[in-house]
Amino acid sequence: MANWQMKIELGDFWHKYPDELSLQEVAQKLVERLNGAKTEVAKRFPGYLDEFIECIENLEPFAEDPDSNVDSFDFVLEDLYDWADTKLDDEWNGKKLCWINTFGNGNTQ
Repeated sequence: MANWQMKIELGDFWHKYPDELSLQEVAQKLVERLNGAKTEVAKRFPGYLDEFIECIENLEPFAEDPDSNVDSFDFVLEDLYDWADTKLDDEWNGKKLCWINTFGNGNTQ
């Protein structure tokens, strides 16, 4: 397993779609959680902050639109996952930026 340098917890709400939360509500919570992680990203990985902010900005329309499309949402999420999987060294299975945890429970990094 990669050596993740930070973690963002989403499990407390991620799997509540579509039974308990709408896609819009999941996107709202996701944007809030990512915005909450900006300070840590800025402090620990300033060279990757602009790309992280761009991921958040690309997700914001889904948080505002009750008619958001899940396929489009998934497509935009790929940019966040690509950012998170950024390699920070040349080691096999080495350091990567961030584990996006959709399985566990928790609030933040």
